[in-house]
Amino acid sequence: MLSCELQEKLMRIAQQQAALAVERGDYPFGGLIADKEGNVIVKDGNREKTLGCPTRHAEMTLLEKACKELGTNDLSGYILMCNAEPCSMCSSAIIKCGIREIYFGADMEEFCNPLLRVAEVAEYTKGELLVVPGILKEECTAQIFAAREEQNEWV
Repeated sequence: MLSCELQEKLMRIAQQQAALAVERGDYPFGGLIADKEGNVIVKDGNREKTLGCPTRHAEMTLLEKACKELGTNDLSGYILMCNAEPCSMCSSAIIKCGIREIYFGADMEEFCNPLLRVAEVAEYTKGELLVVPGILKEECTAQIFAAREEQNEWV
């Protein structure tokens, strides 16, 4: 498990990626994949609107980029950090790639459909899964809500 100091440092990078997503017209979600020492491998944000694809959540984009960067589909030695709790689609893909440490800030938004939390997906996972919620939770939540109000759009 990452130290609290490193968790906050990496979360700030995830928040920066969320801000960049908003700047390009996407939803306010961002994250990164790092090794267990906290060295960032890839970072990015949501690209649903700019790529015109509902599956281009930040996490899905990160997984694709990390697999290409590392030349493998096995990300078992890496962690994922996001400014918001991954949805069930992303949680399943993260687990499928072998990541077993998921860190996030804001809780899942209530309008997610299906409303299936990471911890619930983890119940059906083979092997252990470390889920660390609430990193800079208030800041992440405020960032998401501010951007959503500015965009005047909730999905």
